[in-house]
Amino acid sequence: MIVSGFEGTCLNSRTEKLIAEQGIGGLILFERNYENPKQLKKLIEDLQSLTPQNSAPLFISVDQEGGRVARLNEPFTQFPPMCCLGEANSDDLAYRFGLAMGKEMKAVGINMDYAPVLDVHSNPENPIIGKRAISSNPEVVARLGCKIIQGFKDAGTFPVGKHFPGHGDTSQDSHLTLPRVERSKESLEKMELVPFAQAFQEGLDLIMTAHVVYPAWDENSAATFSKYILNDILRKKMNFQGLVMSDDLEMQAVTQTPEELPALAINAGVDLFLICHDLDKVTRLQDAMIDGIETGKIPHETVDNSFNRIMKSKEKLTDDKEIDLEQILGENQKLAKEMRSYLTE
Repeated sequence: MIVSGFEGTCLNSRTEKLIAEQGIGGLILFERNYENPKQLKKLIEDLQSLTPQNSAPLFISVDQEGGRVARLNEPFTQFPPMCCLGEANSDDLAYRFGLAMGKEMKAVGINMDYAPVLDVHSNPENPIIGKRAISSNPEVVARLGCKIIQGFKDAGTFPVGKHFPGHGDTSQDSHLTLPRVERSKESLEKMELVPFAQAFQEGLDLIMTAHVVYPAWDENSAATFSKYILNDILRKKMNFQGLVMSDDLEMQAVTQTPEELPALAINAGVDLFLICHDLDKVTRLQDAMIDGIETGKIPHETVDNSFNRIMKSKEKLTDDKEIDLEQILGENQKLAKEMRSYLTE
């Protein structure tokens, strides 16, 4: 139930312990883990080799959206931000982008990408979403977002829709503080939820939560820790059957300690905990999770449900699509150029 960051461009004893002894469920890659595609592929193969025989593979994930959110530099294609797709308003271009990005990730062993952004860019003053969003029109975000998702899935890479229920109308950055979206319930449903609702119908398996408060739904708790948002709205009303993953729990919007987080988030409806940097916090959170289960603060049934959803998702991870990165880079450069032609100031 934990996806963790780690240090280094090759295996080290701390990372080995994280996988072999602590039984981590997945890892997230950053620039610190990357030198070149050959090195990265070898690193990922070594990471996967540490999982017990016949057990589920690790989620190997990365934040590779295009634009300013891209952890892997050249020769990986440097795609422009997703707003280009909204400007083009082309189903075909959106699908080809998802397929191309998914294939590049698949080629080196990455099986999960934190994309597409399904936030609606409804606030021009938003300091964190901006050009990362496809469009300010929820219907356009929904339609093109679904095409990106289909492209990723056809490439054999898990897309992660973010940031549920919508980060597009914030005026603050949740990396730095806890934002609030002061929309009415009706407005939230007509704007923020539209892309996610469509994506669920198209088979999106994973979503990432927003560390944002929506007072119309929950006056006090950010979506990541809101049972009403993650259970009543997401699970019951929207009938989402897939995995719920937190955004990075080291962001400044999260004020709770690692010891407080497991019971709070699991009881709200989080399946996967993301901690990007501090391995001490990973261990503290894991210890607190185990203690919470043993003492009854965290219901066994809830954890079992999360476990089953994780295993069901991992069953879809296959190695049947060997992709030659060098073969596809040339075509993807052309695609990036085509997308860039729609980029506006």
